[in-house]
Amino acid sequence: MLSAKRKFTGETVTAYFANKSHAPFVCLECNEGVILKTGRHKVNHFAHANPIACKFAEGESDTHRRCKTEIFLALQDMPGVRDAALERRLGEVRPDVSAIINGIPVAIEVQISSLSTETIMRRTIDYHRRGIYVLWLLLWTPKLDSKRYAPTLWEKWIHAAYFGRVYYWLEGLRVVSYHFDPQLKTVPKKTWYSEDGEKMAGGGYSQRLKRYRTPVRGRVFNLATDFGPREREWWEGGGVKVPDAKLFMGRKIG
Repeated sequence: MLSAKRKFTGETVTAYFANKSHAPFVCLECNEGVILKTGRHKVNHFAHANPIACKFAEGESDTHRRCKTEIFLALQDMPGVRDAALERRLGEVRPDVSAIINGIPVAIEVQISSLSTETIMRRTIDYHRRGIYVLWLLLWTPKLDSKRYAPTLWEKWIHAAYFGRVYYWLEGLRVVSYHFDPQLKTVPKKTWYSEDGEKMAGGGYSQRLKRYRTPVRGRVFNLATDFGPREREWWEGGGVKVPDAKLFMGRKIG
């Protein structure tokens, strides 16, 4: 976790700006003691002093922490952005980063594999009810620039929710969009003869693969200047359900 509060003052602090002289710290969720972890090669963060059953203590990668920290710090330097915060409670959830961007209340969630599509849907519904526009981000991987890619279930859900786009974080406020085209396999045409001598034919068509897609790289956006609010209605198709949602997504050009 990247945020905690000082035990004796109740002041919320971020690991990036805090130092150990400000201790002791406690968890924002369970109020148990946490320790500030610092180092040259890892992002500053807080960790629970004792292993406990706290959902806010779930492990996250250093890349995930770096992504959240870079977005948070970059937003603070942008005109038109105010009230940026890390892991601030908004109703029942704590988005990774939240802010008012050009007058729009925004929650930024960096998706990790431990979240189910059911959890993503529940959080999206909660944000919608509270009038908050959500951006689900993923961490970019070089595999996306291959000819064949196997998106996860939650990537498919985000692709459906954001009208055929998935946004991947690169650095700072830079994100890149991808669209997934169907991956086709050609079934060659062939002929043969049956046991009674009748000539048979088969194949000669393209078959859509269930697992794989063809990733198509789109433009690079600045999420503070190139994104805006968009609302969508409930939709279902291809085994995916998308609820009514308020989305923060890239604007079209031209």
